[in-house]
Amino acid sequence: MNHFRAEDIERMESYENVHLRGAKEGISREEKIGLLEKRDRNKWYMLLFNVLAILFFSYSWANELSELSDTIFLILLVVFSINVGLIFLQKKQIRELMEYYRDPAVR
Repeated sequence: MNHFRAEDIERMESYENVHLRGAKEGISREEKIGLLEKRDRNKWYMLLFNVLAILFFSYSWANELSELSDTIFLILLVVFSINVGLIFLQKKQIRELMEYYRDPAVR
């Protein structure tokens, strides 16, 4: 018996379109899970890069090591902070999609 509501299935399909793109057609659930695990791992690298960028710019600003204005530093920090939030959102979606595919009641 499928315990997913219609809204859940629609949401998973939209996640599938975003995170699997063209790779979703003609591959098994196990292959989809493998691709999602790889994308989840890549998100960790992206997260690390963004956090390091935040630390670098914060350190540079705090110690006045750069000639960039405070406004530019603020813009950079905001952009990288938004990236961190979006990466966490994508990781959450990827984990949800992997759980969906691991459910025996699905397809």
